[in-house]
Amino acid sequence: MKYIRNCAGAALFCLIVYFSVLSSVATAANTPASADRFLKQLLGAEHHGMGGSFVGTTRGANALGSNPAGIRAAEESQFVIHATRFPRTLALLSKPNLNANYEDYGQYEQGSYGIETLNYIFPMGRLGTFGLALAFLQEGRFRRVDHQGKALNSFAENNLAIGFSYGLNILKGTVIGVDTKWLRSKVTDVNEVEHLGHGYAYNVGLIQQIGDTIQIGVVARNLSNGLSFSEVSIPDTMARTIVAGIAYQRELSDIALRIGLDAHPPFRDGVRANVGVEVWYRNRVGGRIGYLRHTEKRHASVFLLETGAFEAEERLWKAEGLCFGIGIRFGNITLNAAYTPHFIPTVTTEERIHIAQGAGAYAFSIGHTY
Repeated sequence: MKYIRNCAGAALFCLIVYFSVLSSVATAANTPASADRFLKQLLGAEHHGMGGSFVGTTRGANALGSNPAGIRAAEESQFVIHATRFPRTLALLSKPNLNANYEDYGQYEQGSYGIETLNYIFPMGRLGTFGLALAFLQEGRFRRVDHQGKALNSFAENNLAIGFSYGLNILKGTVIGVDTKWLRSKVTDVNEVEHLGHGYAYNVGLIQQIGDTIQIGVVARNLSNGLSFSEVSIPDTMARTIVAGIAYQRELSDIALRIGLDAHPPFRDGVRANVGVEVWYRNRVGGRIGYLRHTEKRHASVFLLETGAFEAEERLWKAEGLCFGIGIRFGNITLNAAYTPHFIPTVTTEERIHIAQGAGAYAFSIGHTY
């Protein structure tokens, strides 16, 4: 038995190394499609409140879209509805002028948008656990305007994902899961022309139980050959990523404690990590607190009004700060709510930034077990 557990640990390590190399090659070579970022946001309020940590802590219907191995933890059928609301974000950038005084020279504006997901899982005994998921994003327009209003990027888009998941115990304390998603992505360019793309993406996850209190996990996300846009200028690749995590859980009298920590290697654009703590009292009322730090490069084609030409633009965006969440259970019904910091553009040399609006996002969920 000890030999088998050592083999499982070695396999987990090999998966981490292998998919880390894949993600490094994929993200370095291409500009990701908009659906790529959409799939990485399919977390529920439970995990948002814990700083976005999910790899080792995920369980039941909340695991759909994150680490599919976690669906095997449920002993009963579950249905969960998630809703995440991202505010209208307005970021003002300033630089020093000839008098060494800082003045506004441009702004980024992201319209408000939201993500809705429906997750359903049903255990089938030794056959494993099956899951179905539906997710939809309606994203507002994004604009980048200079101080004269001459440069503009205005795209509206939405994404739809329909998924099927499966989780199975392969060894004692070892669970593997996979989910596949059919994607439909609609993007509107600066000329108000809509472009439709379709494709598939896959997540493969593994969770290893160590003793009664510790779980370690790894998940490879967005394994895909990309989307099929007829317009070649529309980004269509999916960035493969790897996330590794560890969770600690303990029950003390009327208190249930859970701690999660995730890391997103490789750290090309800075450290990307999530840490969170969850405490439940008598399985009725729960509180969560966490901290996240995520960075991502966003690419945009800016339409220059004065020349009628396009110009490629790239900037690093970051979400960093404290997260908070609460949970309440009424019988078989669970309600969750969470607050998390939102992504904002980072500054370059001699820049300053002021977030005039939209520094936080909110998530809500309602689940039923039967």
